[in-house]
Order: sequence, then C-alpha cells, then structure tokens
Amino acid sequence: MKVTLREDTNPDPDFYYHLQFKIYHEPFLIWDRETWETVLTTCDVYRLEIDGRYGGDVILEDRGKGIKYIVDFSVLAEYQGKGIGKSALEHIKKMTKGLTAVTRKETLGFFLKSGFVSRKTLKNYYHPDVDGYYIVFERKPEK
Repeated sequence: MKVTLREDTNPDPDFYYHLQFKIYHEPFLIWDRETWETVLTTCDVYRLEIDGRYGGDVILEDRGKGIKYIVDFSVLAEYQGKGIGKSALEHIKKMTKGLTAVTRKETLGFFLKSGFVSRKTLKNYYHPDVDGYYIVFERKPEK
C-alpha cells in the first residue's frame, strides 16, 4: 500500500463538504459550506492518498513561529487502524516546530501515543457533555 501526503493547492469546498458525512457521524462535527470555504482558503490542506485514492486529510492553520494548529485530521474508516494516520502525523510533525489541536476523547489516545501532551480540558467544547482536549506537540531541538 503506497501512502502519500500531498498538498491540495486548489481544494474544492464541495468535495470536502460532502466528504465529511463519510467521516463524521456526530452532527456537531459537521461544518456548513461557508465554514469549509473559509477553512480551505485560509489553511494549508493536505490530502492523504492511499494507492492514489483519497484516504483522508490534514488541514493546518499557521500560528506563527513554525507552529501549526490542526484544524482537521481525518482518515476514512476503511483505512483506520493500519498505521496510516500515524504515518501522516509523523510526516506533519517533521514539517513544523510544533503542533496544537483540540480533539475529542475518542481520538485523544491516538495523539497522546504520538507524543502530544494534553494541556487543558475544555468543558462542553463540541456539544453539551462532549468535552474538547487542548493538546500540544513540541519538537525537541536537534543536538
């Protein structure tokens, strides 16, 4: 299986809008078209391709000084649990000095195993009774 993380320099808002319904099952995670248009024009968008087919995405917002905020990190269900997300995250970590994100309980373990640290719990961040977790990854300086 060939896995590639490729920058999407001309992302199509309709493609990403419709795709989210295959990835997210909770209504509070679904963005409207206007949000997608804003995100795709202000952030760096990367497509995760498996053998040339779409397998997920990574969307990063520049926070300055080499730090990126993970706006979206998703892998289609059929590719989950195969190390593909881990590989994509390792690649992104090498491209930056550090990463931050807010994630859900369901994905917190994935990020913690990948070297992130949970800094703060954000009560009811996503929805009533659905907390967010502010996480940070800081790359260690090379010796």
